[in-house]
Amino acid sequence: MGKKTVLVVSAHGADYCTRAGGAIAAYVKAGYDVHIVCLTMGCRGESGGYWAQKPDGTEEDCEELRIKESTAAAAYLGATIEFWRLKDYPLTLESEHYRRLTRLVLDLRPEVVLTHWINDPTNQDHALAANAIVRACDSAAQLGAFPNTPAHYFPNIYCFESTVPYSEFNEFNPDFYLDITDVYETKMNAIKKFECQPFLGNFYAHFAVHRGFQAKAWCKKPIQYAE
Repeated sequence: MGKKTVLVVSAHGADYCTRAGGAIAAYVKAGYDVHIVCLTMGCRGESGGYWAQKPDGTEEDCEELRIKESTAAAAYLGATIEFWRLKDYPLTLESEHYRRLTRLVLDLRPEVVLTHWINDPTNQDHALAANAIVRACDSAAQLGAFPNTPAHYFPNIYCFESTVPYSEFNEFNPDFYLDITDVYETKMNAIKKFECQPFLGNFYAHFAVHRGFQAKAWCKKPIQYAE
């Protein structure tokens, strides 16, 4: 029997790292294969560092730089990654994209799927990505999803941190915390790969501490950082 797998679906180039980098590193450390799907690179709405330095730059050049950054971050976490190179702000998905996600779920049969919170009015790209993989998992659970495919399959789905600092506004109320204390530095070093978004480290250092404080209060264990 092969290694257990985790599938991570990210709307933009850095989302998987900032919100679930600790979980990814922890799963890799535990012996899982982790595979990331980046639907877009966030060139239009999440690459301010690039456009500030290159106001005459191109979306194509920005995308290549973002892919380089994201590839480096995923490798640092120990995960594999694929880029769909769709456009962001707005992200638009067609039936072929839902089918492609369904096929991926059936091929990988991940034990866990990590993705965005499904209700995110402050960033609808995130919500669309989350709902897409939920729909794909629902399709993968149906007999006949694809001809000549082994038994249907439905994984465990977990939603990571909503758009910060608006988590509560987006009605994100975590009911599961993951202790990332042992892999916190790995996550933060991976985030540093995203030079187009130099502010990310400060945002997510704060939330790692905040969620760690909540987790510690709930379980009465010495948890410093959590997702």
